[in-house]
Amino acid sequence: MDEEENIQFASVFNKVQPVRGFEDVLTQIYNAIYSNQLKTGDRLPSEREMASMFEVSRTTIREAIRVLEAEQVVEVKRGVNGGISIIEPKPDQLARSLETLLHFRGATFTELAEFRTDFEGKTAFLAAQRATQLETDQITLIAKKFKELSSDSNTPWEQLIDLDLAMHEAVAYASKNQIHIAIMLGIQSVLRKTALSLESGNDQKFREKQAIEIMEIAQAIQNRDANTAKLKMAEHVEGNITSKMNQSFTDLK
Repeated sequence: MDEEENIQFASVFNKVQPVRGFEDVLTQIYNAIYSNQLKTGDRLPSEREMASMFEVSRTTIREAIRVLEAEQVVEVKRGVNGGISIIEPKPDQLARSLETLLHFRGATFTELAEFRTDFEGKTAFLAAQRATQLETDQITLIAKKFKELSSDSNTPWEQLIDLDLAMHEAVAYASKNQIHIAIMLGIQSVLRKTALSLESGNDQKFREKQAIEIMEIAQAIQNRDANTAKLKMAEHVEGNITSKMNQSFTDLK
């Protein structure tokens, strides 16, 4: 890295306190990203150069970089043309963090249900407005597959669950909203566990009702009817929630 670039980074980074060395390095790099002083694709100075700028050891810099790499904030390439570059975290990184948070905070089914109706309705609304033709075709294909398999009483409920989740995921991606995508991915495993516990999953009428609802959502998105997509998705989610709540109530009797 040339002298001019080092001067630029010298105005971004400051000497850190030795006691909290690597935490301060992390904080300064994150602050530089949040303030747009560092952008996706920018290369950081070498470990040696950063150690000099922060006035810490290379070990401290290496520890900070390991954390940033694990959090998918930087990419480290080895070799002559290698270096440390800022990258954009992928949605699945936030998804894993959200799933862990839900687990450790002991989120209940009711709490998740309260959130999902409005959230997924809005996701479908955005999808109807923003989906590409390829995405609407994919959503329709999933819906048709669900309808086909749901008509066969021998189809395992788990297989239909996976198709339903694939539908919700496809709608989230079609919304083009990274927060909606990340949250949808983050709650997938919780939704799957909840769906597996639904006794109504083995009821043929319930399966056929699910197929109709999913087809209606797909058709609304295909027709770019955002308000209908929002309504149908909310009704679909609400129906699953009601089934689970009724089952839980029966279990208490």
